[in-house]
Amino acid sequence: MNTLAEEFERHWVTSLIGFFLLCFGVWMLTWNEGRAVHHAHSLDETYNNAIILNTYEKPSEEHNGKVVHASGNIQIDEPLTEFGYGIAIQAVKLKRRVQMYQWVEERTPRNDEDNNIDTMATMTHDYYYVTEWRDKLIDSSNFYIRHGHVNPKEIPLKTVTYISPIVKLGHLLVGNEIKDKFDDFVEVASDEHPDRKDVKLHMGIYYHCDDVWNPQVGDIRVQFYYAGGSGEPVTIIAKHNNGVLVPYETSKGHRIALLRLGNLNLNQMFSEEHFDARLETWKLRGFGFFILYASTVCMSKLIKIMVFQVPLFNFFSGDSLSFGNIVLAFSLALCVIATAWIMYRPMLGASLFFAAVSPFLYYTMGVWNRRLPLKFEIHLKN
Repeated sequence: MNTLAEEFERHWVTSLIGFFLLCFGVWMLTWNEGRAVHHAHSLDETYNNAIILNTYEKPSEEHNGKVVHASGNIQIDEPLTEFGYGIAIQAVKLKRRVQMYQWVEERTPRNDEDNNIDTMATMTHDYYYVTEWRDKLIDSSNFYIRHGHVNPKEIPLKTVTYISPIVKLGHLLVGNEIKDKFDDFVEVASDEHPDRKDVKLHMGIYYHCDDVWNPQVGDIRVQFYYAGGSGEPVTIIAKHNNGVLVPYETSKGHRIALLRLGNLNLNQMFSEEHFDARLETWKLRGFGFFILYASTVCMSKLIKIMVFQVPLFNFFSGDSLSFGNIVLAFSLALCVIATAWIMYRPMLGASLFFAAVSPFLYYTMGVWNRRLPLKFEIHLKN
């Protein structure tokens, strides 16, 4: 078997890639778990300090500066409007989405064999040009074939989101940072034709063109969406600051402001928030494990040399090399996760550490059980 230096010299490229992936995977898991721990700590602190507030009663002075749980129907006095299209809706947000009909370049790879060089092939592309509705401006000056495929230099009408200046929940005003959390947009279904002759309404979409069925490059269309309609039930957990709901800053410096549609009690709010946080954390955990596995695959030959003399790591030899990579990546990922949680939740951290070393303990017990009868037989012969 080659030495470690010889093996690294033979596979230095893949080994360096594996080392980089190892560092990146450990860093990403550490960052992800640190973020998850701090977020869980902030949620627990907010939960312990929260008080239930009746939004139908005027809050007293003792509620000022406290974390409150407020539930009820949101109220918007003045509607958000787009007079040019006859849109007026009482909602927290009104979004105007603008799209332009533009040329789009598509290309597909093609192998053109050279008649003079039979063994060589040059890679070129076939270019196609189609027209589509797009939200962003496409720069046609970068097209391979620019003649006949020219897009306008700008979109005359911009996509914009209007936010209602005054939003109430009972006797409380909703702060701007909580208004931003209203992002469940619903399309405005309007059948009222605008007074403008240059605008045509079809299927709830406003077209700035001569023919809806045959648009030309440069034509635009407009759609409207709203979020947080007046009268919708919502639940907010935030800080009560002189009659305004604003984010609560925890002892760790995290700003917490929770918003959910519907009337939810305190436990339901935090249960759903913890579930969403765990789901996001597990997505990154899976990605981090994949990176660590890729790093062990790249460095598998070096790892095999380093642990060849250790019976505990014999699952890296032979046909079980792929299984050994999975075990090592799994254990390393769990060790990183356990390190992050050991101080905040000791039982969870200890359990994760045990799970990290369990494959090695299992293999050690198997080796011990196989060697024990052999030692006993040798002892009897002596």
